Amino acid sequence: MKDKEFKDKRDVKAEQHTETAEEKKSATEVVLDREEMGDEKYIEALEERIGLCMAESVSARNIAMRLQADFDNYRKRNASLAEEMKNLGKAMVIEKMLTVLDNCDLARKYLTDEAALQGFNMMERQILDALDSFGLTEIEAEGKEFDANVMTAVEREKSAGNEGKVIGVVAKGYKLNGKVLRPASVKVGC
Repeated sequence: MKDKEFKDKRDVKAEQHTETAEEKKSATEVVLDREEMGDEKYIEALEERIGLCMAESVSARNIAMRLQADFDNYRKRNASLAEEMKNLGKAMVIEKMLTVLDNCDLARKYLTDEAALQGFNMMERQILDALDSFGLTEIEAEGKEFDANVMTAVEREKSAGNEGKVIGVVAKGYKLNGKVLRPASVKVGC
């Protein structure tokens, strides 16, 4: 019995809600006739229409502002993500080129012809200049205090007066736009 009463009340509320929505819709669609309605009722109907239009205008403006803010956030997020991906791709290519530079250092030891050595140095300089244009810088380590943020100690060697200082570079380290791309592998005096 209670279920039936509850359903009846719910149906009545739904009908009232539908009627209210239909009344609002018909109130905005009905053509107002001033002569038929009289001045007071005509003014009331116009004021009601103006109120509905103003409410719709405010609602539409709020929705437009939210959409604009959402779009701005989306655009900024995508621009940031694109820049991050660009930097990641650049870092991956440069890391591959670092092995070429390491091999250049090794090959230089075996060159005996002065003209070949000069040509080799020019080629290496061009590679370094190209990488430098992307923001690559070498980490200066030789003779400096050991810094664990930019260096990796691979060997300790007894050296009087050079305790805690770099006494040899095993592999050069590099930074890309201020961030460590590869730490320098160094020998540290103890």
